[in-house]
Amino acid sequence: MNASRFIYNQLLAHSRTDSLIIKNKLDQQFPIPEQYWRYNKKGQVIKKSTKRPTGLDRITTKQYPWLGDEDLDSDMFTNMKVHYQNAWNMFRKVHSAGIPKFKRKDRPVQSYSTSSHYSTKTVKNNGGVFSLYNGSIKFLDGSHIQLPKVGRIKVKLHRALPTNRLVRIATITIKHYATGDWTVSLLLKSDKPFHQALPKTHQTVGIDLNTDNFLTTSEAAVTANPRYYCTIKKRLAKAQRVLSRRERRAKKEHRSLRKSRNYQKQRGLVAKIHAQVRCQRQNFLHGRATTLIKNHDLVVAENLKSKNMLRNHALAMSISDVGWRTFLSMLEDKAPLYGRLFVEVNPAYTTQTCHDCGFVMGSADTKRLTLRDREWTCPACHVHHIRDHNAAQNILTKGQQWLQSGKYLAAIYG
Repeated sequence: MNASRFIYNQLLAHSRTDSLIIKNKLDQQFPIPEQYWRYNKKGQVIKKSTKRPTGLDRITTKQYPWLGDEDLDSDMFTNMKVHYQNAWNMFRKVHSAGIPKFKRKDRPVQSYSTSSHYSTKTVKNNGGVFSLYNGSIKFLDGSHIQLPKVGRIKVKLHRALPTNRLVRIATITIKHYATGDWTVSLLLKSDKPFHQALPKTHQTVGIDLNTDNFLTTSEAAVTANPRYYCTIKKRLAKAQRVLSRRERRAKKEHRSLRKSRNYQKQRGLVAKIHAQVRCQRQNFLHGRATTLIKNHDLVVAENLKSKNMLRNHALAMSISDVGWRTFLSMLEDKAPLYGRLFVEVNPAYTTQTCHDCGFVMGSADTKRLTLRDREWTCPACHVHHIRDHNAAQNILTKGQQWLQSGKYLAAIYG
């Protein structure tokens, strides 16, 4: 992990250095001396020798001999270049996370990715097909896996291995968390889809996300907000105070935090509390998203800008705790797996509009609804509304209108 992080940081550092030179004209600004030029058999100058190396050509084992250690993965250079290029591609497409950043050594989650290779001889000796048991990364049995440069390790499977199809391992990602836990994530490829499209239910649903309860559907079903962080924040605050005291004591005694056992023990305890909240929230969101997708052909949600909403200091903690953006991403990922459709619509006026007659609160000398107004009666048609249920109905209507207008097909096929 340290070697791969070093290569990634070097690639990023060189790109930033080159960007300081106008239009990256390094050869004009700093030409390579002629004594370093190379010639072919005809005595002609090899153009490559006159140009400055870029990318991985600058990070060589000759310059950094320790990168040629036999215990390091041979795919390390290639994989880090791919991650580096993907980081810049995401920046150009999304523009929300900023330019790629250096990977710090003290990050709470350290990760490393590598690829699985299949030799022709090994595959032929195992029936002539790729499988989970004949690559450079392979399962030895149901509880052990062979990793390159690591060897045989015992694992606890998150789910059963597929047995009814031809499956091979493409890449793996090894992660080390602040809690001391290790995970191995596998990217599998198969001749058949892992998830089959479910039969049509002919059901549609709109969902309104809020902090009072996690979500309310257009079918008037309400899911309570579990508030995992709020229920554990007192315990977390107490553990963090102990951690802070041990940090001050270690610094006062001029002891390194890495060598301070009491500090490291408490740091692990704080990390476990954070991990507990994260796992509980992820499990809850996965379960709710899967239920909605499997039971409805169309799911419509509001396109919330969580980053903007977090600027409200009074609601920032509650919004972060509920995990709206993560939930919407899960719906977006799960929908195509089961042959469903997920749509996000603009939430403007979905709360203020009466679903029955279309009257908008705030017009015709009426006041807009506030967060305190959980129930209201339409002044035009006199229909009594539950705020969140009415909003969910408007969200579903917006999604259906957007699909019928043909804009959905235009967005897909251009």
